[in-house]
Amino acid sequence: MNLEEIKKVVSFNASSIPVLFEMCRIARIAETVNSMVDWREDNSDVSPGYLIEILIVTILRERRPLWKIQEYWQQQKYDLLLGGSGVTLEQLNDDAFGRALDKLQTADMKELVSRVCLVMLQAHDISIKSLHLDTTSISVEGAYEEENEGDFQIVQGHSKDYRPDLKQFKIGAAVQEDGLPVMGQLLSGNASDRVWNPQAASEMKVFFEEHRYKDMVFVGDSATVSSYKALDQLKGLLFISRFPDNFGCVDKWKEIAWQGVPWQEIGALSEAPRKETARYRLWGFRETIENTPFRFVLIHSSALRSKKEKTLAKRWKKERDGLEKEAARLSKKAFSCAEDAQEASAAFLEKAQARGYSIEATLEEEVSHSYGKRGKPAKDAPCRETVRYSIRHTVSERSPMLCEFDLFKESTFVLITSLLDEVIYPDSAILAEYKDQNSIEQAFRFLKSPVYLGPVFLKKPERVEALGYVFILVLLVAAYLEYRVRKSLEEKDEYLPQPGGQKSYRPTTKTILEVLDTVIVMSYMGRLILPDDTAPIILKMLDWIGFSPDIYMKKVNYIF
Repeated sequence: MNLEEIKKVVSFNASSIPVLFEMCRIARIAETVNSMVDWREDNSDVSPGYLIEILIVTILRERRPLWKIQEYWQQQKYDLLLGGSGVTLEQLNDDAFGRALDKLQTADMKELVSRVCLVMLQAHDISIKSLHLDTTSISVEGAYEEENEGDFQIVQGHSKDYRPDLKQFKIGAAVQEDGLPVMGQLLSGNASDRVWNPQAASEMKVFFEEHRYKDMVFVGDSATVSSYKALDQLKGLLFISRFPDNFGCVDKWKEIAWQGVPWQEIGALSEAPRKETARYRLWGFRETIENTPFRFVLIHSSALRSKKEKTLAKRWKKERDGLEKEAARLSKKAFSCAEDAQEASAAFLEKAQARGYSIEATLEEEVSHSYGKRGKPAKDAPCRETVRYSIRHTVSERSPMLCEFDLFKESTFVLITSLLDEVIYPDSAILAEYKDQNSIEQAFRFLKSPVYLGPVFLKKPERVEALGYVFILVLLVAAYLEYRVRKSLEEKDEYLPQPGGQKSYRPTTKTILEVLDTVIVMSYMGRLILPDDTAPIILKMLDWIGFSPDIYMKKVNYIF
């Protein structure tokens, strides 16, 4: 190769871009979007599906507002990596992405997400044994109109971000037992979990049974069965949920358990428990609610007890301090007769004893003398004697037995399930399935990460809603990227080396993308070449994902 030919060689950092596009193609995102939105191929420079793919890859690579995406792809050598499709960099402007979001908003976006989730499930031959569902809130800044058209409203509501001062929208989602998304939905900021949870479970049952997924167990928090009406909505579904304390029978069951029941000691759920790992004991029983039989599992958690000890200690101290202040105020009050003083004392004693505090009361008598005139009284001056009474109270520590009972109640909770077969689903399995609810919480932590979900730079609520569904697709791609790598590591009994000699068997999306951050590709005479000195860990990561290095030696195809 002579000097002139060497000058024609261009190298650039392709990072994880081809991998992310290939994940989008496996999910058939562009085809699904193009088939469901309102657009005309003969009247569009770029298909909306392709633009949505660009958005997904950009968000995973580097969170940018719409008006900076074109700038990002200019830095990424768009013409070399993606330009073979005939779509120019100039066509990837903020107006194009805005129009793509507008087109996306014309589709049934909830249905669109469900279809893409189904494609990924089938592409990876994944079953659904259980579905974990929940909602989270996304706070936004800006003066959004609260009466915009449509069902989606950006308004103030119960903030799970602890930002009640900001308006918000909510995302409802569900993942299967491996933490892979199976549905996602944008909700108004004031939408109720108590309404959405049972409704979403019923709708998912219909959708997935149409595609031959049956006998799924729905798992949710206490919002799933918040009322008798919600229980009625769940008829015909297999479910596990925390049974909320607003049902009066919960207190009754805790009192029965406190008095003594046949506990089942199961210890820790994890195979290699650490010292601080929660240990559990269970009491299972059956009850009928409105002519429908259910199983209940009352659970005592050592970790919950440890957590509540400090909380209750503060509560008890505050209660005692309040009683001592009230006792001090009462001691300064004078009564004209002993009966009045004792009556006031009795009311205070009753109040304190109801809270578990014992009180020692002392009746004090004070006699005073007065004369009719000022100054030194004469020897024979008449003297008037006045008797006043007061009560002094000493507040003792709260009853240890009542403290222990309160601590027991606070460290126990009840699960309800429609799974009546105790052989297939023993009480311990019900608890384990419920504890896997953490999988949906992990998905939400990803969605709310500032690395991926930064400020929402959109003025129109309709575009915010559409972008919210793009975020759900981002979560889908990221979740399957993690799944492929972790599954491969497990099957091959390998690990990802980490600094300091650490070993990672379950790398996150961020870690996976960091490994691919330094992939250098060379372009010469229209050909893409992966250098021979590419880091072995990069080639290893591609193998774990299930892709050949050839993925970097071909331009990403454009999809109409």
